[in-house]
Amino acid sequence: MLEGSFTVVDIVLRAHDLVKVYGGRRGQSQVDALSDVSIALEKGKTLGIVGESGCGKSTLARLLVGLEAPSSGTIEINGHLVQANEHSARRALARKIQLVFQDPFSSLDPRMTVEKALAEVLKVHSLQTNDAVARIAELMAMVGLTARFASRYPHELSGGQAQRVAIARALAVEPQILVLDEPTSALDVSVRAEIINLLVRIQDELKLSYFFISHDLSMVRHISDDIAVMYLGRVVETGRYDQVFSTPLHPYTSALADAIPVPDPEHERSRQASGSDAVQVQVDQVTRGCPYAPRCALVEPACRETAPALTETSDGHFVSCHVALRVASRRPTDPTMSDAPGGDEP
Repeated sequence: MLEGSFTVVDIVLRAHDLVKVYGGRRGQSQVDALSDVSIALEKGKTLGIVGESGCGKSTLARLLVGLEAPSSGTIEINGHLVQANEHSARRALARKIQLVFQDPFSSLDPRMTVEKALAEVLKVHSLQTNDAVARIAELMAMVGLTARFASRYPHELSGGQAQRVAIARALAVEPQILVLDEPTSALDVSVRAEIINLLVRIQDELKLSYFFISHDLSMVRHISDDIAVMYLGRVVETGRYDQVFSTPLHPYTSALADAIPVPDPEHERSRQASGSDAVQVQVDQVTRGCPYAPRCALVEPACRETAPALTETSDGHFVSCHVALRVASRRPTDPTMSDAPGGDEP
């Protein structure tokens, strides 16, 4: 959601006009991984970040937790500006927000047992209590692991068990926010629902706030309160889940919604929003105008010339699309207009 949708008290994290540029030195081509991304996370809620591979989701995750610094823009947690350039500042930030990676085996030290991996976090952040063993057992129980897993190494764990350890490690510092970067995509289908249910339960018990990053819209639907749709480093639509996917305004969101599997063999999918002859566009191909214009079946001359601003069309529902904004501006005076940009229009 955008910052204008909540009161200040409700927002636990706000990112404003984030830009991340890679390259551009010594003859390297410049890649704008993020362009003017503004999002806000409500306390105790989940904001789903969706979009295809390469749209900037993981870059945004790394900026939010301080693993990388933005080229420009600001991040605030509880109203305080985040400065993660110094070691002490990064450690303080880690106490507030933690990242759970897509592949747990790449984020766990193969030389450490589960117990040592959790103990290391407590030691680094000076969170050791009189009974560290009891705290480690509590963390393991919180993610559904029994004490017998404490002596196991990562290679002795299944994918789901390893991800539970990764979640327990993130929870060890008692953060307010978890950034979940596709936490189920590396897991078997049968395990994904278990991890989602675990995250929902932990959120309810600890009153956590989540950024849930995924390209699996069926998973996002089960855990997210709000949605931000990203395309080529930009947020093109955001709002409550029921707003965004029941009445999508941006053609790209319509294409994503149409791709959600439907258990009906007679269900027909529309290809209007994405265009039947559309091709994938690289980030550096879009120099002006709407970044989705080369793929859009609804493209107009203005779309190729000017990038549309992310604008609120209804309560908490924002979109960046010339066609959708024009339709929305005419809707109050013309009740026959379609709610979606792909509808019949004179």
